[in-house]
Amino acid sequence: MQRGRLGKVLQVNARTMHGERASRTMSLAATFGRRIASGRLACGEALPTEKELQTQYRVSRTVVREAVRHLVAKGLVSVGPKVGTRVRERIEWNMLDPDVMGWHLTAAIRRPFIESLYEMRLINEPQAARLACDRISPEQAARLQAAMTGMRENPRGSPELIAADLAFHRVILEATGNPMLVSLGAMIERSLSISFSLSWRQNPQEETLRQHGRVMDAILAGDREAAELFMRRLIESAFNDVILALYADDGTRGDDAGEAGDTNAGHRERDHGARSAP
Repeated sequence: MQRGRLGKVLQVNARTMHGERASRTMSLAATFGRRIASGRLACGEALPTEKELQTQYRVSRTVVREAVRHLVAKGLVSVGPKVGTRVRERIEWNMLDPDVMGWHLTAAIRRPFIESLYEMRLINEPQAARLACDRISPEQAARLQAAMTGMRENPRGSPELIAADLAFHRVILEATGNPMLVSLGAMIERSLSISFSLSWRQNPQEETLRQHGRVMDAILAGDREAAELFMRRLIESAFNDVILALYADDGTRGDDAGEAGDTNAGHRERDHGARSAP
């Protein structure tokens, strides 16, 4: 009996230690992921040495190595003998990785990423709405209407409303019958959930509901031209709302906001803001 209890205690302690290590690993990876995403660590620039990271962040060598492996797996850094850990070219990054997308959206400089995200949506979702007019099933139509109801019945900016908004767009992508578009929706869900939460802060709820309603009505009526047009207008409006939200909080979201260098980064972002919306 005593051995059994001891074994259980050891198992619990092991799980606790593993959980704490995993948390420290993810925290360290996220810190440098955001710095890389924002450009504060430029292409070719070296990260601090393993020993320096251990000392600065008071973590074990195992935590440092696991965090670096995490960044390597996402294409952000490479590790080599005598050159250390260095930031890779942006073209090598896995931009659709949920963590990479999240780090871009919480970095000090994020407008270029927002523009790229919404440009991708403009390329895909209006055409998806057009295809859905001919391909949506009765079951999918019912889920689209349920998502619309969820947006109407939940408070502005609430988690439930954001979930309903995500479901609305996912159903349309699914209704195309194109597995690539369905996977696209799944891959960008995290970034969309963040951007949706920002856009709902700005646009009056009734206007946003009206925009979604026009898309839904056109799809259910089989009006391909209207569905494509209204989806394009919805995305363009959402982009403008997200940009307004970003500048409303002065571009200082994220846990690196208080660290040295972010003040200048914020100025650079505001200067970059002269670029036009897609």
